[in-house]
Amino acid sequence: MNNENEHTPQPDTAPLPPVAMPGMPNAPAEPTAAIMDAAGAFTPNWYEQFADLQPYAATLAKFKRPEALAKSYANLERMKGYPDVADARRMATFRAMVGLPATAEEYSLPRPEDTPDEAWDDQLAAALAQVAYEYGIPSRAMEALTQRYAGESRHMLEACHAAEQQALQQADAELQAEWGRSYEDNMRTIGDFMMHLGRESGVDVQGLVENPALRANADFARLMLAAASMLQEAPLRSGSPTNGKDEARRIAHDPTHPLHEAYMRTNHPQHRYANEQYDRLAFGK
Repeated sequence: MNNENEHTPQPDTAPLPPVAMPGMPNAPAEPTAAIMDAAGAFTPNWYEQFADLQPYAATLAKFKRPEALAKSYANLERMKGYPDVADARRMATFRAMVGLPATAEEYSLPRPEDTPDEAWDDQLAAALAQVAYEYGIPSRAMEALTQRYAGESRHMLEACHAAEQQALQQADAELQAEWGRSYEDNMRTIGDFMMHLGRESGVDVQGLVENPALRANADFARLMLAAASMLQEAPLRSGSPTNGKDEARRIAHDPTHPLHEAYMRTNHPQHRYANEQYDRLAFGK
């Protein structure tokens, strides 16, 4: 009998070449040369055989033996995660690994350009730099936060200034509508009155005169005008009696006297009263 196996085709048992599947990465290239020598050390430039390792060539060149590379990798695994700030040694290692300044003195937050004085505090910036150093925050991150903070502060200041200006304009418009032609005279009377109060009390009232909150308060202007009128009716008395002729001379010649402008301007609403005070003091009328 004939053996059937002699005529039956046998399956091909030779290995098939690998087929690249769509979307699947190619297998890493096999090294073309030995990466270790007979003594177990890395061969020179062994990493150049692997294209993926080229960005790390300078770092890999530091390792002469595989166990040194393995130890470094083990240390890297232990450093995974943010270190405890209280662990000074680990924080120092963390700073060195990510390229942060080694000392607090090297850490600083520069003042962004076009930042007004009201939106920047050097002492606060120094305190934030110290916190950033202690917690290992990258300087670029802190600079970005500083830029954002300064920008927001600048916008807030601009909004506050705009609101103050609007309130001042509204108060002026309200007083102008109420006082009409006497607006300018009344405002000068208020200013003179406040300067007179400042001299009598030894207080510098310039800051009060320029205070936006007071300037934008129409009721404050009304109160000061009423008080100025009361002063003209009953002048403030100092500790020593006033010499009549000297006081009259001040009314006529001293621009800082609260009645000087009213005395000199015939169209001033208090001109008649100023003349009466002058005559009383100068001539005893």
